[in-house]
This record gives sequence, C-alpha cells and structure tokens, in this order.
Amino acid sequence: MRKILLFTFFGALLFVLSCKKDTQPVVSNPTCSIEGRWIHPLGNTLYEFKDSLKYTFYQTTPGGQFGTIADSNFIPDQQKWWMEGDSLVQKFGSSSYLKSLAEFDCNCNRMKLTSNCATGICSVSYWKEGFDTTTCQ
Repeated sequence: MRKILLFTFFGALLFVLSCKKDTQPVVSNPTCSIEGRWIHPLGNTLYEFKDSLKYTFYQTTPGGQFGTIADSNFIPDQQKWWMEGDSLVQKFGSSSYLKSLAEFDCNCNRMKLTSNCATGICSVSYWKEGFDTTTCQ
C-alpha cells in the first residue's frame, strides 16, 4: 500500500511540475503575415517586411515618425527574407542566415521571433505599427 501511495504522490507531483502556466499564449497562426511594418520593443526602430526585402528605419526624434520606402528614408543594405513553414529566414551578407520561429498573438499585432543565439535561445516580440499595445498584454 505504501508503494502505491508513494507512486501516486510522485506521479501527481511530476504532472503538476510539468504544467506550464502562460497567461498570454503565443501561437502560430497561418492567417498572420510577416509582411508589414513592425516596431522593435525599444520603440526607436521599425522593420518593414515587403516583397522579400526587410527595410530598417530609425526614429530621428523621440516619439517621432518613421520614414517610408517611398521617401527612401531607410538604412541602406536591405536583407532578403522568406518563410519556411512557421519560420522566418533572414539573409545577412553573402552567406549568413538567421532562422527564427515566428509566432503571433493579439490578433496578429504582436510577433514573437525565437531563434538560437550564442547564449542559448533568444526571443524578441515586435508590435505592428499603429497598434495600441495597452489593449493586449
């Protein structure tokens, strides 16, 4: 009887410890698209993914606007990008690539990119330009 109780106790403990609580799950969503303008969490950099090219824009004044492709107000040396399933692949230079799992939430207004980096697993969340971030935490 003691062995059964011990086995049940450890089984229940293992089950409880293996559960992960996530208040706002980030999920892959095939209806969401990388194409568009995404603001970096620090708020001073915007990336525009358009026609397989990634453009980088910096704000020139705090709280200011970002440039557009039309006004050529982007940083030179755009990167090529493409999707492989749920992953975003970005090409840097002639032979460097970064592959990141792309997950979306907040009705496709937040994108989380997760990839392997020198310190382990790294992830960054970006917001669609113009989205009120206080409406989705």
